[in-house]
Amino acid sequence: MRLPKDTRAPLLARAFVRKELGVLCTPEARDRVELLASELVTNAVVHAGSLVTMDVELEADGSVLVEVADGSPDHPVLRDADLLEESGRGLELVDKLSVEWGVRDGGLREPEPAATGAATSTTTASAPPAAPALPGPLAAVFGGRVPRQATGKVVWFRVSS
Repeated sequence: MRLPKDTRAPLLARAFVRKELGVLCTPEARDRVELLASELVTNAVVHAGSLVTMDVELEADGSVLVEVADGSPDHPVLRDADLLEESGRGLELVDKLSVEWGVRDGGLREPEPAATGAATSTTTASAPPAAPALPGPLAAVFGGRVPRQATGKVVWFRVSS
C-alpha cells in the first residue's frame, strides 16, 4: 500500500492492516500488527518526510511480516526515552512486541513530477522519459507525482499469530 507523507498515513496503515488480516490471524496478533505498523509509518512520515509504502504478508507458518519503506537512507535508532518525553518509544514497542525486526537499504526515492502534456517521442540519453500521468484519484493522493525507484530504507517486523 502506498501512503501519503502526511498525518493520514498512520490511520490508513491501521485500516489496511485490519482489512488485510481480518480473521486470518488472532485478534491479539492483528491488534499488535496494527499498532506496530502505525508506529513505523508514523516514524517514516515524521523523520523521512517522504512517500511511504507498506507491505503486509501472512506467512505460511501463520506469522505476519510487515515492511515499511520510505525515502530516507537514515536507519532508525532504538533509544531509551525518558519518562516525560512525548515521543521516542515507537521502535521500543516494535522491539518488545515483535518476534524480530530489522532495517535494510532499499526504500523509496522521492516521486518525480508526472507528465502533464502530451508525451514526446524524442528522448536523449541524459534525459529520462517523462513519468506517466496519474488517474484523478491517485493524482489527488500523490499530488500529481509518480513514485520512482527504491533507494531509501525498509524497516520490517514479524509478529507470530
